[in-house]
Amino acid sequence: MRKLILGIALVLAGATMAGAKDMTGKKVYINAGHGGYWNGGYVAAETDSLGNIITSRKGNDRFVATIPFPDESETGYWESKSNLVKSLELRRLLVAAGCDVKMSRVRNREIDDKDLEHIGLDANEFLGEAAAENPANVAFIAVHSNALGGNNRGINYFLNLYNMDADTLGKNADYMELGKTMANESALWLMDNEITVWKPSAPKVWEDNKFLGFTLGVLRHLDVPGFLVEGSFHDYAPETHRLLNDDYCKLSAYNMYRFFCDYFKADMPSTGVVAGAVKHNKKILVDKNFGNCVEGTHDCLLPINGAVVTLLNKNGKKLQTYITDEFYNGVYVFWDIKPGKYKVKIEADGFETQILEIKVKAAEITDQVTLLNDPNYVE
Repeated sequence: MRKLILGIALVLAGATMAGAKDMTGKKVYINAGHGGYWNGGYVAAETDSLGNIITSRKGNDRFVATIPFPDESETGYWESKSNLVKSLELRRLLVAAGCDVKMSRVRNREIDDKDLEHIGLDANEFLGEAAAENPANVAFIAVHSNALGGNNRGINYFLNLYNMDADTLGKNADYMELGKTMANESALWLMDNEITVWKPSAPKVWEDNKFLGFTLGVLRHLDVPGFLVEGSFHDYAPETHRLLNDDYCKLSAYNMYRFFCDYFKADMPSTGVVAGAVKHNKKILVDKNFGNCVEGTHDCLLPINGAVVTLLNKNGKKLQTYITDEFYNGVYVFWDIKPGKYKVKIEADGFETQILEIKVKAAEITDQVTLLNDPNYVE
């Protein structure tokens, strides 16, 4: 159903191609959530002459242990890192379309983990004048992923949050309503991902304090149209391992970009994306850092590291090759593919080769999970 709805939107977009335009005159502030590879540690911000701590702050980044990276190191999974990969790619796409973009951070250091109130006020300053002229031309987006803090037992739903000034700070009600609209309209675009397993499958879009019981710090002082994307759950182990793959993270950015194309009534991409994941068709992955998959789904199956995925044209000519990483996700992505018919050849040592026939459409992701047969495997 999601693909059908998006397909209708793209047909309507194509019908107006004669008057197509870029994002010149639009402004977006991107908050790449958190920052700094520090997992809840206290850092002294100021000391007195005797060396006593006067003030301190607590880092709120999130590290999650994975099979290849069980210990806290910058090479492992940190929410700050995947948030930044998504945000930088979104900025690249928006700027290429003529949009004026500012980010809360472009690196991943402790110093980049800005105070949440500062981020909101900075966005107000960057977007405020343009919002006063036409609030439909600006947007704030905070890019995050979700977690249950060690209690995740197979939860991976999609969540968008917006603010309606429950703290009665006197913010512009029309701006808050536009933020709610963006949160709702973007949900189906941002959930366009057949590689993950959504559970529950329906998106959640809520006012922050009604969902959480408090107002999100980054939205509390925001007085321009905007919303926060929680995306997928980074403590759902199969998703944690997928988020170690930068191309997988960039798929989220692509979905965010397509939403902004739709929202700002700008050109949709003229090319498509081919993506997927390669897994064993029977073997369950058993590991202490992969233990909360949704039973009975492909997310419990062993992702195949080092699989060779080749994109072929319809006549079988080799176009591109992607080798899946060593991070137990089996993910592959081919970018900027012209619309048309193609084949995807998937090979891995010890497995039977599969060749898929696919059709690529402009501004769409052609994605699938492929299960390879190991003829020597005995359950």
